[in-house]
Amino acid sequence: MNTTLGTRAFRSLLLSLPLLTASVVVMPVPTANAATSPTLGAAGSYSVLGHTTVTNTGPTTMPGDLGVSSGSAVTGFPPGVVGPPGTIHAADVNAADAQLANTAAFGFIDQGCTLDYGAVTKDLAGSSLGPGVYCADAFALAASPPLTLLGTSGVWIFKSRADINTSSASSVVGGDPCNVWWRAVSSVTLGTTTSFEGNILASTSVTLDTGATLNGRALAQTGQVGLDSNKITGSTCLTPNTGGGPTTTTTTTPVTAAAPPPPVSAPPRFTG
Repeated sequence: MNTTLGTRAFRSLLLSLPLLTASVVVMPVPTANAATSPTLGAAGSYSVLGHTTVTNTGPTTMPGDLGVSSGSAVTGFPPGVVGPPGTIHAADVNAADAQLANTAAFGFIDQGCTLDYGAVTKDLAGSSLGPGVYCADAFALAASPPLTLLGTSGVWIFKSRADINTSSASSVVGGDPCNVWWRAVSSVTLGTTTSFEGNILASTSVTLDTGATLNGRALAQTGQVGLDSNKITGSTCLTPNTGGGPTTTTTTTPVTAAAPPPPVSAPPRFTG
């Protein structure tokens, strides 16, 4: 009798093993936090934003605003063309607001790394990368093969602890340019005829060498933006300009009508 009960219990255990195994298989696997794009606010309408100067040589074009703050020098327009709908903002309140938003966005995209390549200059040429946050001491991009961003949705953030430099004729393909972010603690240089995707946010300066194209933005916090016969696109990523000038409030004091004077009494009559 005891032997029969033991056999039945053993069989019940064997039958339950597939269910136990299945329960283990369907358990969720923890994943890294997804990268998140910032809200650019007052900087959302800008294609180019510099701190000290914005300089240009040749027939550069861009759809969005061009600004400089707190410097005031914008040179090379024309022959460069801004907009439509963009306009030039040189040391005005609009550009100052955009720089504040630029600084805030630079801090916001300092997110935790999905993959940290370590203390190296990582050449991204030939890489195929899905959405995430990629970190290295510096990033480079050789002429070929291209960096391929997998998919058409999601957010890609590339965080350099120093510079980002591309070789001539290098390229980035794929992804969603509105949600690709390049964060450099120092400066960014796109080599001649580079074809680049995304929003460049540099702590210091941004330089686009001759013929480089950018589907996105070039925003520099403390230095200049240098342009040379570049085509900057990305009009679909631009957002309405929310920067503004000083607000003037006019207060109207109501005017109260004066009370009418008291009636004049007729002089008394004296009778003799």
